[in-house]
Amino acid sequence: MNKLKYIKKVSVVIPVYGQWKLVKRNVDALLKYDRKNIYEIIIVNDKSPEENPYSFDDTVVKIINNDKNIGYTGTVNNGLKKAESDVVILLDSDAFPIEAFVEKLLAMYEDSNIGCIGFRTVDEDGNETGSFEQYEPSVIGLILGQQLQLKLNMIEFWRKRKILPYSCSVSFRKKCLQELDYFDAQLFPTLEADNDISLRVHQSKWKLIMTPEITLCHKGGNSYNINYKRVLMYHESRWRLLKKHSKIKAPALVKELIKTRIKVELLILAFLEIIKYKNMDIGEKIKGRKIILQKVNTFN
Repeated sequence: MNKLKYIKKVSVVIPVYGQWKLVKRNVDALLKYDRKNIYEIIIVNDKSPEENPYSFDDTVVKIINNDKNIGYTGTVNNGLKKAESDVVILLDSDAFPIEAFVEKLLAMYEDSNIGCIGFRTVDEDGNETGSFEQYEPSVIGLILGQQLQLKLNMIEFWRKRKILPYSCSVSFRKKCLQELDYFDAQLFPTLEADNDISLRVHQSKWKLIMTPEITLCHKGGNSYNINYKRVLMYHESRWRLLKKHSKIKAPALVKELIKTRIKVELLILAFLEIIKYKNMDIGEKIKGRKIILQKVNTFN
């Protein structure tokens, strides 16, 4: 393990793929509120298509450039591994602090058993935007699909209550990350890496907590378009997560149930296309569901 240099200051890691304006807002807010408590801000550039137009004229700001585009999780790991403080804050480029918070965070980490602390997030109007899952991912949730599961959030009898912070706004003790070997970039290059590491923290000697005492601004929605590729990515990543954590006991049956749900969705979409429901472009959704239907068979 690397010897940690700074116990009373934090490292901040910000992965970035374009959207430099958002990165600048994030860094400016960090420096405005907590410059004295930050040892380093590590911006990890995942081969962004556009050049960085900002100079970031402060010695604590470091920019690491990936040699090639390696995806979100690998980019996060590059920053986390280089961080030299005992406490590392991980923020999406579009997250930013709205007040000083690092001293409060460091005080919480005086409990040597804590390995991870997640933060509350709000939008620019102060509305909650959600920064964590309240329940362990379940195979029933995968069978039902994201939309139906969201509608049934009040009926969570099949799921174990367990807080899983999102990687958009979270912190870790560096020793915890080292012992868990960081995020799993091989299985989860884009989605579910945060759920995976949170589950592993819960299974380890370390404590994981969410604190309402620290609030950052993060509206979200700047990273991905919700299209069939994103939906397919969700299915593939969630399958791998459930398999890794031994939550799929009958893979063949689960695949058939997922396919049955997708076939029902196809029937509904076909009907909506016939009646030209709200002039929506149903064709793209139908195409996507058919691709997902074929891909389910390849899950392993």
